[in-house]
Amino acid sequence: MFKNLMLRKQQILSFLIVFVLYFPSSSYAQLVDTLSHKDVIKVACIGNSITFGATIDDRSRDSYPAQLGTMLGTKWVVRNFGVGGRTLLSKGDSPYIKESAYQEALAWQPDVILIKLGTNDSKPQNWKYKSDFEKDYLNLIRSFESLKSKPTIILCCAVPVFNNGGEINESIIKNEVNPLVKKIAEEKNLHVIDLYTPFVGKGELFSDGIHPNSAGATEIAKIIYFNLTGKVVKPVSQPFGGVKTKWHGFDRYDFEFNGRSARVVCPARSLGGKPWIWNARFPDWHYEMDSILLSEGFYVTYLNTDDLIGSPKAVAIWNDYYQYLTKLHEFSEKVALEAVSRGGMYVYNWAKKNPYKVSCIYAEAPVCDFKSWPGGFGKGKGSPDDWNLVKEAYGFKSDEEAKEYRDNPIDNLEELAKAKVPVLHMIGLQDSIVPPMENSFVLIDRYVKLGGIATMVPCTRGPQELNGHHFAIETPRKAATFIEQNTPLFRLKLD
Repeated sequence: MFKNLMLRKQQILSFLIVFVLYFPSSSYAQLVDTLSHKDVIKVACIGNSITFGATIDDRSRDSYPAQLGTMLGTKWVVRNFGVGGRTLLSKGDSPYIKESAYQEALAWQPDVILIKLGTNDSKPQNWKYKSDFEKDYLNLIRSFESLKSKPTIILCCAVPVFNNGGEINESIIKNEVNPLVKKIAEEKNLHVIDLYTPFVGKGELFSDGIHPNSAGATEIAKIIYFNLTGKVVKPVSQPFGGVKTKWHGFDRYDFEFNGRSARVVCPARSLGGKPWIWNARFPDWHYEMDSILLSEGFYVTYLNTDDLIGSPKAVAIWNDYYQYLTKLHEFSEKVALEAVSRGGMYVYNWAKKNPYKVSCIYAEAPVCDFKSWPGGFGKGKGSPDDWNLVKEAYGFKSDEEAKEYRDNPIDNLEELAKAKVPVLHMIGLQDSIVPPMENSFVLIDRYVKLGGIATMVPCTRGPQELNGHHFAIETPRKAATFIEQNTPLFRLKLD
């Protein structure tokens, strides 16, 4: 009995030691009072490749900022502003303060700022400027202190390095960088999170000796969560990163993908092969068709590239997102595209570059020529602000240059028609915002003449609002059936 009692004491002592190592700042008082924030609490994660999530396959789900956001839940929103290879030192080979991510973090006006820099500063070419480290760190802190949001600023020590063959120096991190971070925190009366001590001897949590793997990122997120809230959290297991909510009865995951907001809504029961529909814009508009597809095994997704209006920049981002879903989450190689209004610019411009990755295109009052909308150079009303956005996204220097552009959705449809991608347009005949005679009529006519498969349905029942641009979809079941019949995986289920 005495031996059992001693063993029990040893087990308790071991638990306490581990707890203190993982939660070294355990005053057990939360750093952020959620009750004092009426709106969601915005957390900006500033850092290098460790923050970015380098070497983690699904960093949108498994990087430490992504996991932290999942753990914190709907009251918080966490954004990853990490940039690989960056230094705190302004004379370093790649200073963080020169990155657009830094400016974006400032503009976001966060409520909480987590700074985790210093690992790359330990390289010989950077640490020769070590006398500037404290000054540069203080300048970075002051730039965040000046924000109107008056954020809570938290400094993080660098994690250990288990790869002694590279330029990053473990001894400098342990004996020089981290002590300076703690000194600066003390001088500024800021909270510091020790991310070094909990990982000593834990090389298995680092994929290459420098960057944490997904399990290592989980531990970082748990430690930061504890410091923010004063509570211990269990890791959250879910198919996608971010916050889980409900969308018309289905599980919805909102997460960050390469700095842009994304969401995936999952069916209760997926079909084999994971068929999916990609909504380009206004993902909550006329949701009935998407709900039908979800109930029959489709995934529904949306990626915010709203500011890029279907430009080549948007197409490149869409390419990355397509690879992410098809390779890492094994979505079907062919996707159904859904376009609402200006979403026509997105889906057609991507589909024309990727015709054999598209099963079909469904569109409601789609913009097919930006000269019509937002340009307003035809019979439509146009939108000056959105026209300026088009010129900025496409890099046009003048209206004349934009008018000469020859790769609108109505242009270069040959490969899409050759691939026999079926299209279905729902239109309003009274639409004076996106007039069908300048958009759908032109595209469908050209497409059919090229041998493409196309259907156009005028929606005339019910109210015609916003100058005829908003109208009721009379047959959402018809639209859902169109997508199902043109999805090989769904046809296979029926057979």
